[in-house]
Amino acid sequence: MEEKKGILYLQETERRRISEELHDTTVQELVYLSQQLELAFLYMDKDPVQARLEVLSSRKYVKHIIDGIRDIIYDLHPISFDDIGWEASMARLYDSLAYNNDINVSFDIENPDNDDGVTAVSLYRIICEACRNVLNHSQAENMWVSMKTEGDSIRLRIKDDGIGFRQTDMEKHFGLQFIREKVLLLSGRMDIETGCGGTELLIEVPEGGMR
Repeated sequence: MEEKKGILYLQETERRRISEELHDTTVQELVYLSQQLELAFLYMDKDPVQARLEVLSSRKYVKHIIDGIRDIIYDLHPISFDDIGWEASMARLYDSLAYNNDINVSFDIENPDNDDGVTAVSLYRIICEACRNVLNHSQAENMWVSMKTEGDSIRLRIKDDGIGFRQTDMEKHFGLQFIREKVLLLSGRMDIETGCGGTELLIEVPEGGMR
């Protein structure tokens, strides 16, 4: 029963995250695009040159929206896991973090050795959510992500040098609750150390994944 509740919680948390992301990005971008096209329509008779410029700008913006939607789809199911595996997914995630944000990112991540792929995808989602939390809340200048296999366990560490948060506020952080539930479903454990010097998230799961 507890495992079923955990799965349901994960589903609802993921739905909420997707809903908020679509509202805050895609919907707002489509509203802007609609306004830009309306402006082009108004210019069409009075200033054809300006109308053309607005249309060209709108076409470029459409490509930007498509890329954003592809990122959301990729988060739902990382395609490179099916195509070329873990390393391609990590490289893509690193590039999105390192080149699109004002933060120094360091990755030292080993390829998890598992047969069913569930553990790898789960760890990928955990890393994505943890990095997203750092970007959105920590105000950090640096972030370090490492993952190593030690004995029969996979140990994941995400650390930042941001402002930290109060442990009593952890229940308010849906991202951390999402991570905790994922870790529990993998039969693992999670510890958090946080303060004015930053936050360190430590996760350990059995190499075999769900049991």
